[in-house]
Amino acid sequence: MTTLSPKTERRTAIAIAFMIALRMYGLFLILPVFSVYARDITGSTPFLVGMAIGIYGLTQAFLQIPMGFLSDIWGRKKVIALGLVLFLAGSVIAALASDVYTIIIGRAVQGMGAIAATGLALIADVSRPEQRSKMMAIVGVSIGLSFMLAFITGPMLARLYGLSGLFWVTAVLAALAILVLFVFITEPEKRIDRDYRFIEVVRSLRNKQLLLLDLGVFAIHASMSALFLVLPVILVNNFDWPVINHWHLYLPVMVASLFIMIPLIFWQEKQKNHIRLMLVSFLLLGINFLLLHMGMQQWLVIVVSLIVYFGLFNYLEASMPALLSKVATEQYRGAAMGAYSTSQFLGAFTGGAVGGYLMSLALGAVLWALFGLLIFIALVGILIFGHQKSIT
Repeated sequence: MTTLSPKTERRTAIAIAFMIALRMYGLFLILPVFSVYARDITGSTPFLVGMAIGIYGLTQAFLQIPMGFLSDIWGRKKVIALGLVLFLAGSVIAALASDVYTIIIGRAVQGMGAIAATGLALIADVSRPEQRSKMMAIVGVSIGLSFMLAFITGPMLARLYGLSGLFWVTAVLAALAILVLFVFITEPEKRIDRDYRFIEVVRSLRNKQLLLLDLGVFAIHASMSALFLVLPVILVNNFDWPVINHWHLYLPVMVASLFIMIPLIFWQEKQKNHIRLMLVSFLLLGINFLLLHMGMQQWLVIVVSLIVYFGLFNYLEASMPALLSKVATEQYRGAAMGAYSTSQFLGAFTGGAVGGYLMSLALGAVLWALFGLLIFIALVGILIFGHQKSIT
């Protein structure tokens, strides 16, 4: 494989991060408004709303590893381009939808553009081993920032253009990502060894540290889908606060959450306490959902809970891909990234589908379930890795 110059390496990594961020911003854009706006869509029920939010995760999960395998054969850029075209097509289907079932189909097609693992593999291709964790961290931070920006701008864009307009914005972002792919991203020569052989996926799942990362990313993305099914409804029902104004909450909360996220990233690198900090973060996220359930009638509790949630979520979203690149050996790095991305999107689907069902029973049931999920993962991790400070 041809090695890129340091300048080209850095430029390519940043371009990949920007391209992934554009796509993730489009996916996140509907989360802060969909559960409220979807009430007026033909055929809408809480469960189907949850399916519409989470279904992209199911198709993403099933296709991450096959798309990654194809990228070894066809080349990374060709497969990423195919994924972005599918994402664009799904956005158009959802934008033209007149009922919830068509939106579900559109979201499923969006998810068929399963390029997360291939994008991470391309980062690994273009970066030197000593720079790889830094490049992965750039991607993680870009996803976290796109998440934050989507929650601030989603309600404003929904007010201007409606729910269908959000999907049209997503289609435009997909087209822009395709432009970035072909203009700014340089792909090295095709790899000789395949990263995505099934046997290597199995081997990667035997590594307890990689399995913890897979479970962790499953949990935090399940929490994201489920929380933002119920949170807009809580704000509307409990505080009579129109969804159009929700960005007034999200903006200061997102800014405040940076004072949690950024120190944690620096502290992790300084103290080399990767495992402990991850497990403590899962534990705190679980407790945070319990407190939110107990105080969802209190404005201050909601504000503080969201600051903690966004701070810890974005810390984990930024740090875990970098940790993955350190744990996974060259032999099965691509397979490990495929398993990680599959877990991430299975979490998004599970959070949406199960969250939608639980929301039909009671809003509080969703928060109880998230409390149980995150506490369970934290306790299992403590039992297995409690003696370790860092991932090796």
